[in-house]
Amino acid sequence: MKHSLRHKAFTLIELLVVIAIIAILAAILFPVFAQAKAAAKKTMAISNAKEINLGSIMYSGDYDDVFVPYFSGIINSPTTGATYTSPQEYWPQLVSPYIQKAIGHGAGGTDGTVAQAIDTDLSGIFFDPVKPFVPQTQGTSYGNIVSWGISDDLVYAYCPSNPTPIFSSFIPVAQGAVVAPADTLDFTETWDWLGNGPGAALALSFFDRGVYIPGETTGWLDGAQQTLDSPYQASYQKTSVYQEPDPSGVNVTSFCDGHTKAMHTGQLTHAGTYWSIGNNDLWP
Repeated sequence: MKHSLRHKAFTLIELLVVIAIIAILAAILFPVFAQAKAAAKKTMAISNAKEINLGSIMYSGDYDDVFVPYFSGIINSPTTGATYTSPQEYWPQLVSPYIQKAIGHGAGGTDGTVAQAIDTDLSGIFFDPVKPFVPQTQGTSYGNIVSWGISDDLVYAYCPSNPTPIFSSFIPVAQGAVVAPADTLDFTETWDWLGNGPGAALALSFFDRGVYIPGETTGWLDGAQQTLDSPYQASYQKTSVYQEPDPSGVNVTSFCDGHTKAMHTGQLTHAGTYWSIGNNDLWP
């Protein structure tokens, strides 16, 4: 007896069904994987910000419990004006040895110009995982290439123009001057408003008048709306100082008592609650 040999194989319909099932599963799983990846990066950002904040607290412990200055090389006086001293370093370089020491040092200009980077790179801790790492040597301003900025209300880098102009001293306040440390931010994520990327070392506060929006009826943006960023869960990305970050987006922020959390950016850009050193919703 002769038996006919038949090769078993999928029919075209069966192949199309399998491909369709795979496509449906991929459509379901890819967004889940993307959300899990974003959540992991946000967790890493919280960890990085926590390390930075703890480093700044250790710095303060070595300097009479005074907050780390935004820039160590300048002291302003209403009578004598600005004076420049050494070392001319921004807060990331001052805090870096308490976390992971940077390599080398920048050379500062004696005329008050921003110190320039030579061979110094900050640790990746200073960068949010969703933002690109930028070597210091590629930046214009030494110390400005970080994702987190220190509150200018703590370091007196800028002062509100109304109701009375107040002289900026660049001298940071003492930790004891903060009435409610758990409710007063120390570091928060910034947008690249200084033009170096991925952010700026200084966060202008809610109490700073900020910039006027040409042709808009909403008037002035406050400093926080001008300089803060919403790296997570934002419906749009900030592209200009005349555009506030998405209030419903998420920003990783550290507080003066040492804790760090992710919070909606609108909580920081639409109220002075977390900026007020005196815990009275007023500057400073």
